[in-house]
Amino acid sequence: MNRLIAIAVLVILAFLLIRYGTNAKFQKWIVTTLVSAFVIYVVTVVIAELIR
Repeated sequence: MNRLIAIAVLVILAFLLIRYGTNAKFQKWIVTTLVSAFVIYVVTVVIAELIR
């Protein structure tokens, strides 16, 4: 449940930052950070399930 809340918060944060016209360079940085965090999250979940 905590994972779903974290994902929802990150998606809402990304939407708000992009929606309200922030700097284009800053937008790219935010999107890159969010995608990287999601990839790390997915890899962590996969490894945790494989160990189990």
